[in-house]
Amino acid sequence: MGKENPQASVASDDNTTLVFVPTVASPTGIPSVSELNAGTKFTYSLTPDGWSPTQSQATIADGRYTLGQALERPGKKTKSLTVKYVAAGDESDVAAELFVEGTPGVVAIRRGVPNLEAFTADHKITPWPILCGEQIEDPAVENGVDTISQTLFVTGVVQTRVLPSSGA
Repeated sequence: MGKENPQASVASDDNTTLVFVPTVASPTGIPSVSELNAGTKFTYSLTPDGWSPTQSQATIADGRYTLGQALERPGKKTKSLTVKYVAAGDESDVAAELFVEGTPGVVAIRRGVPNLEAFTADHKITPWPILCGEQIEDPAVENGVDTISQTLFVTGVVQTRVLPSSGA
């Protein structure tokens, strides 16, 4: 048996797009290509550590009568999303203007495609249905820029690497 060839990779730089879509017509919660292209890109408003999705999963005890080992099964998943973005303090604050507390919408991430490319039907996305939490101005840092951190509350099922919906 020979050596396994390494999988091809794609650089993250300039090949990731984050877009906010305020309204999605499809009942699946997946934006269409036209909704994605009409949405507002905010990728370059984020700091390098500004896209912070997390997931945890509960454990279900699956005990058995007299078995000397505890068994378990996977339980509910909890997905959370926080963002951190630069704060210009004026109308050029793209993310701060988008993510006003209480604003609902869908944040979609597309990876592996140049940021400048328009969305197409064959570009896989991960849409996050969200409700914006409070914006928190981060403490000032020496030799840095002003930033804002915010929780985007996940309000629906996050579907990973799906194609845009065919509607709208």
